[in-house]
Amino acid sequence: MAAQEKGKSAIPLDHFYAERKAGGAFRKILTRINFGVNLGYGNTFLSHELSGLGVYQVTGQSPQLFDVSTAKRYGNWINDPSVDTSPPSGLAFVSNPGATNIGFKGNATNIPLNLFLYYGFLNRYRIGFGYSYELMSIGSLNPTTLTDKIAQLQLASPTGFVRKYYLLLGASFYRMGDYLFTGDVHIGDFKPKSNFSESVTGGIYFDLGVTIERDLSEYFKVFVRPSFEIKSYTVPLPGSPKLIENSANALYFNFGVTYRIPELPRCFLDDCHVQINHAHGDKEYRSRRHPFYKKQNPGYGENDKTLTKYRGKNKKKLNPY
Repeated sequence: MAAQEKGKSAIPLDHFYAERKAGGAFRKILTRINFGVNLGYGNTFLSHELSGLGVYQVTGQSPQLFDVSTAKRYGNWINDPSVDTSPPSGLAFVSNPGATNIGFKGNATNIPLNLFLYYGFLNRYRIGFGYSYELMSIGSLNPTTLTDKIAQLQLASPTGFVRKYYLLLGASFYRMGDYLFTGDVHIGDFKPKSNFSESVTGGIYFDLGVTIERDLSEYFKVFVRPSFEIKSYTVPLPGSPKLIENSANALYFNFGVTYRIPELPRCFLDDCHVQINHAHGDKEYRSRRHPFYKKQNPGYGENDKTLTKYRGKNKKKLNPY
């Protein structure tokens, strides 16, 4: 038999195996979009200074502010300022404006629910946007000076919500096995709601964090994200030109999941038991048997690394057979 020409097969395999068609351009774009959701816990550090304002304190009551220019006294100036029109008490302690650097500071707890999506490119960078709605409960605020004269500030309505919209920018900088480390920043707008007066304005905030992701499969990940947020909000006093600037920086710890659309469509055959990516005709499909939350070995599917006879209650049997 004559020698085969170089580069040619003795058997024309192209007669038996159709060339697999690549996925469409639109689907390839979709596979780079990641959807995510997370819950978390945060601590907000509230503080402010009261330059140009005095403090009016009646024993057994919450402290009030007073403005010399309007001769008005204010309560709940952290979130919903109100004017006290009752006659002043001669037994009240009064700290006049400028007498000392009066201010208050305290903490609030936050429980955020966060929805986001981002587009990943160059196997490293990501850009996207998100929406967050978080429960915030403000604790008592303590005076920074004259602590023997001025009582804690207790809010009438300490619990409410904060709404946020943001742009997400990130870059991955380190991988360790199944763990990917990504530095990211959220830049957005926030608005205190519910127990805050409509006149209270939020503004731009910056949230700097590190996202640590664990690959559970090609499409499904879990993550934790510690972050530090920089923001402040302004409270105008009714009938006064005075504005109180409240610093509300916060420390967060979030945990959640992300999912991206698979590159291949799911196999259309109900009785197909193939666990790996495979072809029917000239089109390639992913397994309909393999769970989306488990890593798939490209060679044999790896639906479950442990045989059924070794799992669950069978683990306790002396003879698994």
